[in-house]
Amino acid sequence: MRAQLHVTTNDNIADYSNGKRFRFAVVDLDRAEVYPANFVCLLPTQLGLNGKGLNVFVRIFGDRSLEVAKGLLLKALEMETDSEVKRQIEGRLKLLEPKPINQTKCDACGQLFQAKPKKGFKQKFCPECLKKKFANRA
Repeated sequence: MRAQLHVTTNDNIADYSNGKRFRFAVVDLDRAEVYPANFVCLLPTQLGLNGKGLNVFVRIFGDRSLEVAKGLLLKALEMETDSEVKRQIEGRLKLLEPKPINQTKCDACGQLFQAKPKKGFKQKFCPECLKKKFANRA
């Protein structure tokens, strides 16, 4: 399969609230040369599991789906001339990058821990120091 990315834009469709929508279609150049005939699937924004199970892209490309997606996006970025489409491709590439683990330093003991901040509050103490400091409160 010779996979390539085909980017389409939809302008001012009644279903969409504002502006343009971009669709990233994966096409197979071995099937045909024109777009609708060589369609394989759409490139998803997230490659992992969603609520329904594996998406079509992951089922087709399997374990190497992340590599294929990055390769397709990088190749499309090189070939594209429209600045707005380039910005969308760069955004998709950024979505594929793994998110760094949020680690903060405990104010009491100085140990690094993975923070799980609540809405609007910073977590300043590690779980052990929280237990020591606030254990007697009920």
